[in-house]
Amino acid sequence: MKISLMPSIMKLAQASNDTVHMVGKHGIGKSQVVEQFASETDTHIEILMLSQNEVADLIGMPYEEEGTTYWSQPSWLKRMHEASAAGKNCVLFLDELARSPLEVRQSALQLVLDRRIHEHRLPERMGIKTLVVAADNPSDEYQTDELDPALLDRFMSYEVEVDVDGWLKWARTKDLESVVTDYIAEFPEKLHFMTEDDKDKGATPRAWAKLSDVLRNIDLVDRGLIMSVINSKIGKTVGANFFHFYNNYAKVVKVEDVLANIGKAKIETQKEQEKAAKKLGKITKDIEAISANELGEKIKAGIKKGEVSYDVLSVFLESLNLEIMTTMIKAWKTDDEEFYFSYAKQVPDRYIFRKIVSKV
Repeated sequence: MKISLMPSIMKLAQASNDTVHMVGKHGIGKSQVVEQFASETDTHIEILMLSQNEVADLIGMPYEEEGTTYWSQPSWLKRMHEASAAGKNCVLFLDELARSPLEVRQSALQLVLDRRIHEHRLPERMGIKTLVVAADNPSDEYQTDELDPALLDRFMSYEVEVDVDGWLKWARTKDLESVVTDYIAEFPEKLHFMTEDDKDKGATPRAWAKLSDVLRNIDLVDRGLIMSVINSKIGKTVGANFFHFYNNYAKVVKVEDVLANIGKAKIETQKEQEKAAKKLGKITKDIEAISANELGEKIKAGIKKGEVSYDVLSVFLESLNLEIMTTMIKAWKTDDEEFYFSYAKQVPDRYIFRKIVSKV
């Protein structure tokens, strides 16, 4: 399953008081989709990296009071109960479940089965129990143990994989550097790229996100070190290709290029619109579908911020290959109705808009 679909699965599991288990390669965004779910549903999230935990981290430390032994409440569980008391549902993310020590895994089993651990209970609010989500790497490719069938039987289990469109959508919300997102839009196969040479680390969605952070501060190092910095994040194989793209990024079609190409020319009449689209088509005629979609999303973002006009979007769409343009409009009509109808309301009499809509 595409990993971008998992927040929807988690919403279903939360409403159904079920649990979720994801299996997927490292760095593809398993943690991020749980955080995305929590953000979208205003749910409090606690993350336990079980491979680094001991049993005491889950059940608390024992103490004696009037001859009776009790266990103190772990800090992560205290935060969950405080969030629940403040009116929030909770999600507990058990990361690297299959890498954890056996005794930790056995303790985690109680969390999954009963939503409790030793003497402590996970919070429940208005009939909605704490959602438990676990994540692992494939056991046939990584040093992980096989999970007990009794444990797996209690999960909604999914094998998840990289989703380029979903990752680019996520990247826009995080304001990743354009050179990174434009590269992935042009070379989607490089989003998760593992080489046959074990000595080369390869590229993952997580590594690309971190590379964006590094590039934002790249002026702090000598220019001669840039390639080695890039290689340190995404490996030498992909790094060499990205470094070439980075050095030639001025040649990539960007929103700024669209605006500069259209310039200050009037684009209100049919003749003016067609002329502007024809001019822009000289730099967009060979653009690939995924790159065109990414550029379109950035123009949309500019419109929503009030930085770009709707007419610019119309001219951009008209400059594209017909198949690419209609696919983009259909996707907006399905996935972003609010924007689509806002667009229709703003430019109902524009020649290009009527021409575009007639093809969708």
